[in-house]
Amino acid sequence: MTDDLAKLTPDLDRLGWDDELEAWSETWSETWSEGLQDQPDGARGEVLARGRIARVSRGFSLVFTGGDAVLAASDATRARTGLAPATGDYVVVEDHPEDGPNIAAIAPRRSALTRRAPGRVPEPQVLAANADDIFVMHGLDRDINIRRIERQLVVSWESGADPLIVLTKADLADDPESSADEIRALAPGVPVVTTSTETSAGLSDIADRLSGGRTVAMMGLSGTGKSSLVNALSEGVVQRTGEVRATDRRGRHTTVARELIPLPNGGFIIDTPGIREIGLWQAYDGLAKTFAEIADEVERCRFTDCLHEQEPGCAVRAALDNGTITEQRLAHWRDLAAELAMQETQLAEFVKRSESRDRADAERRRDQERPNTRRRSKQRRPKRKKR
Repeated sequence: MTDDLAKLTPDLDRLGWDDELEAWSETWSETWSEGLQDQPDGARGEVLARGRIARVSRGFSLVFTGGDAVLAASDATRARTGLAPATGDYVVVEDHPEDGPNIAAIAPRRSALTRRAPGRVPEPQVLAANADDIFVMHGLDRDINIRRIERQLVVSWESGADPLIVLTKADLADDPESSADEIRALAPGVPVVTTSTETSAGLSDIADRLSGGRTVAMMGLSGTGKSSLVNALSEGVVQRTGEVRATDRRGRHTTVARELIPLPNGGFIIDTPGIREIGLWQAYDGLAKTFAEIADEVERCRFTDCLHEQEPGCAVRAALDNGTITEQRLAHWRDLAAELAMQETQLAEFVKRSESRDRADAERRRDQERPNTRRRSKQRRPKRKKR
């Protein structure tokens, strides 16, 4: 079970710690050491380990170090740098004399699977870092949700990793290959694999994708078979699996934290809790790659501010008329583009409100620090003589 994740720690080479990360670590360590020179001896920490985050939970990170795994505090890193550690991050761990192990530095991310964080405040949430591939998971025990798959592809392409669509539970479908062909037509250039952990169909294709130390992050609803796939690939039960409700084919959250799980073939898989809400986060590149045929036509429009409705010289409308793009794809592209545009408006308003609050706070502090000259002038004013 994943409660024993700390016992699975691989060595640094297998974790992907390479010359580039080593150079980053050495440069950071030199700067860090210089900053400690003015600190008293009792307040100086020391570098405890380098490694990769295997799990983040409640302000702490479990870090694979090549030796014993280390549990390090994470909240201080976010408070200091504004960057929240994520599963898959390469990090340096500091052993502070008072606070103990904490994440001292996070290496630049090569990819970041990011969504808009739930809530009213517009901010990103990194679900997984430094993945080579993103598995977009969908169960064939339910109707194909094309709009959800397209949204997941936008997020996947934007991450910097390569997406792969994994259709699970093929043994429960009447014609799994027909479903796969339907999705291939809507996701040109994205591999589609049908799998079944009951019959082992497609598992060798998935295993090949994970060979050579590659890291894969999985994304999908609860009940789509993510944990079952991990069990099959790891050649042992490392994840709990739950039953799916027959009424709506939804599963329970059997995975409660994002975890980096080492696999026997040398690869890693990041299992994530089922995600129902996948808000986009500044995913313009991902949108263009997911809807490449529409993005190409947009570039051919006569006017740069074309709304693709009745404007003359609109290449998008022409492509719609000749069947190059479909009404369904165009409608979803419009919805996602509008979501990104609304996000930009919200971000601008949020920045404006934050700047206004900062100015108000600064003025209050100045008022509190400013001497009360009016009161002092009254005290120095001579009294009038009585007549």
